[in-house]
Amino acid sequence: MAQSQRQDKDKILQSFPLRQALPSEISGWRTGREDQFFTRDDVFDYMNGGGEIYLAYDFQFVFVREYVRDEAPSIVAEIYQMSSSADAFGVFTHDTDGDEVELGQGAIYAAGLLRLWKDKIFVRILADSETPEAKAVILELGEKIAGAIALEGEKPGLIKAIPAEGLKPKSVCYFHTLISLNAHYFLANVNILNLSPETQVAMARFEKEGSQARLLLVEYPSPERAFDAQGRFAEMFLLERFETDRRIPPKKLEDGRFAGVVRKGRYLIIVIEAENKTVLEWITETISRNLEG
Repeated sequence: MAQSQRQDKDKILQSFPLRQALPSEISGWRTGREDQFFTRDDVFDYMNGGGEIYLAYDFQFVFVREYVRDEAPSIVAEIYQMSSSADAFGVFTHDTDGDEVELGQGAIYAAGLLRLWKDKIFVRILADSETPEAKAVILELGEKIAGAIALEGEKPGLIKAIPAEGLKPKSVCYFHTLISLNAHYFLANVNILNLSPETQVAMARFEKEGSQARLLLVEYPSPERAFDAQGRFAEMFLLERFETDRRIPPKKLEDGRFAGVVRKGRYLIIVIEAENKTVLEWITETISRNLEG
């Protein structure tokens, strides 16, 4: 690493306030190896492959501290500084398996791993094996970090357009790019929705009156970009000829489920895997009204 890059990293690290929120000792666990600090430029030195997900959410840097205790699992705390509260929320929604915990603005604990978000910060605290004592320390560390973050951030505005009725809350996720979509759901082997760092995507699942469906709500930088993606989805996924003056009706696919797409200005409302046409139309109509409001 060049000397100037090292100096820049040291400057950021010294001014990072949450570094001080982590104790040097907690319940017999003490800091192990030297604290680590990685930016967008060298994140793959810390994680092999997983860095792509964080880069897709525009993370700025991650601070890492390890805790060790004799005859006990080691515990690693990772604090990610994101560029926005929306992206902190987004990377939190990347994996929501586990039990909800009242920490920060949202937290999930499962099998020795705590994940939480607050404002522009996303946190992972992980034990290399789970014990009752390690779990207690992980939750205490999470509480200390969350308590040291003074502000609360806003969820992405796109989330507000999703109706609560019939929504499976832990199914909601937010992202920008194709790599994130593919991590949640494989739509096609090409980028038919023209997703990019400039797009915002909310995905969720619904169950209404016994019928299920999956939503993809996409916001583009312009109506023209949304229009182009609508045509690509109609022709490549629905296998329907796209004509500018014709509404695209919901289509029953080979698996017996329905799919459809509606454009509202720079937004696309896409419903797939709908078990009947009624639930599909209810989702698109409800979100259309919410976007207008």
